[in-house]
Amino acid sequence: MAEAKELVIVIVGYLISLVSPIIGAIIGAVLFFTQKENPFYAKHGKFIIIFAIIVWIVNIIIVTTGLLH
Repeated sequence: MAEAKELVIVIVGYLISLVSPIIGAIIGAVLFFTQKENPFYAKHGKFIIIFAIIVWIVNIIIVTTGLLH
């Protein structure tokens, strides 16, 4: 089980990805590439990157189709 500090860092990473996908992807990459010895960070770093990319694509679709008018 992950410690509370690890959980907070990962949750903040997901929330930042939701608000700002580019910064979230950077945070995910930092977790993924610098924390290889910690499988919890490496796994969630990869998931944060994927989540940020999905949010970014959804935002682009929403803006280009004019759903937010």
